[in-house]
Amino acid sequence: MHELKDEELIGELKRAELSEHLIGDAGALQAEQIFTILIERHQQPFVRLIALRYPVDAASAEEIAQDFWLECYAALPRYNPERPFLAWATTILFRTAEKFLRKRRKEVQLSPQSDFFELQASPVEGVEAAALNREELQSMLSAVRKLPKDLALVIQLRFFEEKKIEDIVAATGFARSTVFEKLNQAYKAIRKTMQK
Repeated sequence: MHELKDEELIGELKRAELSEHLIGDAGALQAEQIFTILIERHQQPFVRLIALRYPVDAASAEEIAQDFWLECYAALPRYNPERPFLAWATTILFRTAEKFLRKRRKEVQLSPQSDFFELQASPVEGVEAAALNREELQSMLSAVRKLPKDLALVIQLRFFEEKKIEDIVAATGFARSTVFEKLNQAYKAIRKTMQK
């Protein structure tokens, strides 16, 4: 099987899935083995392609590739074997990556992290309010100290040193999407610690 071209493998996969309905588990096992060959053959090149084309880190590129294989398998019944597999698969890969990035951007926009930190540091009136604000600020700083180093770093750069996202990308070497992801993780961890 390993010597077959992609298009021939997919033909074998379709035959195995058809036989799955006729002979049961043996056909399902063969279909799974064939699809595994496709994944092993193209996983790393697809991950590299995602990392080159989109502003994502290695972990996000791997996640996109995993989502892609699910999408690819679901779309196989519509695959035309006369069309090259890589051209067809790359279209699905890019569509999957775009969907992943749209979802991530939406999550970042929904996160009220900036408002949270501005609220924690904003001046308030009255002695009681000032004492309450100091207590909340101390609680927040304590929560920041408990963060893993990478999350604490992006919080420090963003909210205490007031760096722009591009500056954080340059300073840390993280992809832009990774910076947003780490800010969201840090925000959630801080909020959880402060609510205890």
